[in-house]
Amino acid sequence: MQGWSNILHKIFLVAIFFILIFSFFNIFLNVEICKANDENILYVGGTGIGNYSTIQDAIDNSLNNGTIYVYNGTYYENIVINKSINLVGLDKKSTFIKGDGSLFIILIKSSWVNITRFTIENGRVGVYITGPDYSYNNIIDNTILGNWEGIRLQNSSNNKLCNNIINDNANFGIVLYESNNNLITTNTFIDDYMAIFLGRWSDKNVISGNNFTGNIFGINLEYSFNNLIHNNFIANGTRGISLSSSKDNNATNNIIKNNDNSGIYLSNSDENIILPNTFSNNYQDIKKGSKPPVIKTPGFEILFVICAILFVFILKKKTFKLLL
Repeated sequence: MQGWSNILHKIFLVAIFFILIFSFFNIFLNVEICKANDENILYVGGTGIGNYSTIQDAIDNSLNNGTIYVYNGTYYENIVINKSINLVGLDKKSTFIKGDGSLFIILIKSSWVNITRFTIENGRVGVYITGPDYSYNNIIDNTILGNWEGIRLQNSSNNKLCNNIINDNANFGIVLYESNNNLITTNTFIDDYMAIFLGRWSDKNVISGNNFTGNIFGINLEYSFNNLIHNNFIANGTRGISLSSSKDNNATNNIIKNNDNSGIYLSNSDENIILPNTFSNNYQDIKKGSKPPVIKTPGFEILFVICAILFVFILKKKTFKLLL
């Protein structure tokens, strides 16, 4: 019995030893993970050690997939983002990024970039995403105002533009060119010249749940196809929705009211679903513009006469050469 007792005691001591080793290893591992996570978070505008004074410096020194927290303040910068990061302002009502009137305030040349809780103002373009390799970016919960264009997507797809206030931009609130499968939802557009413009082969985008008030033009499509426009509120503008040379779009279940010219304007765009919508107090609920003139191709008879004349001319030319 004494031998068994000694064996059990030794087994117990060995078990305790391994438990302690595992515990120390686990604590060390967690410390290293926390340390790594801390290194992947940078701060801008604070007073402590390790804070950056400019957003661009923090971006340049951040790791891929890192997070940059920006404290309240006004940052006069033109920012280039060329890696996947989370750029987070403390409060969009008091965290400002102001441009100097140059081409862009924030230029995104990467995928998987998240920008949230900023006021972005006084640029040619507030947020500019360009390039077929740059997609899956999220611009969420910002105020974008006083720019020539608020957000521009150029040949960029699968982005989300959500819950932003887009106000008083001189040309476009949001503009897309050759950009597909983007989600534009729950934004508020106020006093922009043209709130949303889809131009030149911007297809399969979803524009849903947005509020448009006091814009000259609400949603405009030109040479764009298979887009979904639904559940939007569009009021107090000139034209609510305008489709030009665009087809296979679905514009339904929108509330369109108090527009001085038309609720929905169609120009060379007959093959779209535009009902049901709720119309109220528009000068004209649905208006169709004049179709471009049809240029008729020559008929078979004219072509036959032209070919016959050419044949006789060629035959005469060859005969004249033979006689010489």
